[in-house]
Amino acid sequence: MKTLLLKYTFIVTVISLFCSTKLIAQNEGVVRIHSSDKIKQIISKKKAYNKRTKKVKGYKIQLFYGNERAAYKVRDKFLEAFPDTPIEIRFFSPEWKVWVGSYKTRLEADRAKKTFEEASFNPFVFQTEIKI
Repeated sequence: MKTLLLKYTFIVTVISLFCSTKLIAQNEGVVRIHSSDKIKQIISKKKAYNKRTKKVKGYKIQLFYGNERAAYKVRDKFLEAFPDTPIEIRFFSPEWKVWVGSYKTRLEADRAKKTFEEASFNPFVFQTEIKI
């Protein structure tokens, strides 16, 4: 009886060792990824764009936030007074925002803010990422 139990234990141990080595062996191998050439082109374009477009911490000035129609009126009024200053209108639900300029330092932004205040706008300076 004892020898029979030892035989069964030995056989079960050998079988379990054999099965576990087969399971471990399946983790080895080579992974191949097949993809379209268009995907590779898109990725290379994105990498090139990211190298060209640098963003740093900087400042912008917000002139307005509210509804869309009023935002475009503020933009038009601003462009009449300051045609060379870059301006953008952004929508962040539920409001439209009018942002102007891209300033590297707070001092530059504050000087521009003062100029815009003199032209009867209600600006405030905020920190964000700007393109250089």
